[in-house]
Amino acid sequence: MASKVISFRLSELEIQALSALQITEDESLNQTAARLLRSILGTSTTASTVSTSVDIREIVRQEVEAVALSTPSTFVDIREMVRQEVEAAISQVKGEVDKRLGELAA
Repeated sequence: MASKVISFRLSELEIQALSALQITEDESLNQTAARLLRSILGTSTTASTVSTSVDIREIVRQEVEAVALSTPSTFVDIREMVRQEVEAAISQVKGEVDKRLGELAA
């Protein structure tokens, strides 16, 4: 079966969302996009180990806690604001990825 190169542009938000879905630091954005597309098309030969939104929230929680341990207690309100902003940003990126994946599936 012949193969073809497919090329398209992504916005910065889409690039950030794609980066969030990389399995390892060694996986390129091209490899991530190809893996996700193959998974959607049902032609993936490997099991998908993409982090779920729960996994992402857990990572954010751990990072916020690590920062909290190294930050004086007078900055509790700032930490909480940062945590909320990061979770909102991740939710927005995940929503955009889900939307795009839905468009690809349609």
